[in-house]
Amino acid sequence: ETTETENASEFTLSEVFEMELLYRKRGKEVKQPEFCEELAAKFSGSANRNGKSIIRRDQVHTWFLDRELFSAVKSKSSVVDSNVVKNKLAIINSSPTALKNFVALSKAHAAAEIPKKPKAQRVEEIADLAFEALSVKDCAWYDVASFLNFRVMYTGELEVRVRFSGFSNDQDEWVNVRSAIRERSIPLEASECHKVKDGDLLLCYRANEDHALYSDAHLVRVVRQLHDKDNCTCTFLVRFEYDNSEMELTCAEICRRPS
Repeated sequence: ETTETENASEFTLSEVFEMELLYRKRGKEVKQPEFCEELAAKFSGSANRNGKSIIRRDQVHTWFLDRELFSAVKSKSSVVDSNVVKNKLAIINSSPTALKNFVALSKAHAAAEIPKKPKAQRVEEIADLAFEALSVKDCAWYDVASFLNFRVMYTGELEVRVRFSGFSNDQDEWVNVRSAIRERSIPLEASECHKVKDGDLLLCYRANEDHALYSDAHLVRVVRQLHDKDNCTCTFLVRFEYDNSEMELTCAEICRRPS
């Protein structure tokens, strides 16, 4: 089944990142029709958009309006017409087609706070991001297959409805973007076991008769062994945040957090 979200023309994360920087630098100018027209033409003609739908001026203009609203909701102190906010929130909450752009806006906004790397490198890194989400049902992290919808809570917090990879729609959940969405954890390779240190936050496999899940845990200690790059024989003692239980795991049962 093809959803409305899948049919919609969407910005790439690199385009979102560029618009975020323009919004900060150019202010109200970014909402001018001529500016939006030029930016839409630039995006549509980019080699990175080969095989994708063209971008229209109204899409760019709407994105900047969403960005203004996002800033207002986030700060709770910006002066924005109350009717504009009310109408825009109604559109956002009723239309899933804007979801990925709004979620990407949150991620780009956060990434732009760290200007320590060249712009080209930051854009490349953001474009390659994949995400995982925390399920409230079992306090475990699952890979995100897609973002389905989103809503702005009365507190100003942004929530998204996610579909977990490998699960059907009856397992979809609403999760908080700030606390329950993050960049996907990386399986620990045998050749990289030296990268994890005592106290590190890890995503670890925990299993018993009732479940087999990946949950957050802190590394207590490592019993390191000599081994080759293909087969790690070290033993990792971890303490799960879920219930403070401790367990000895192998390299294959551990994922590390991106640096």
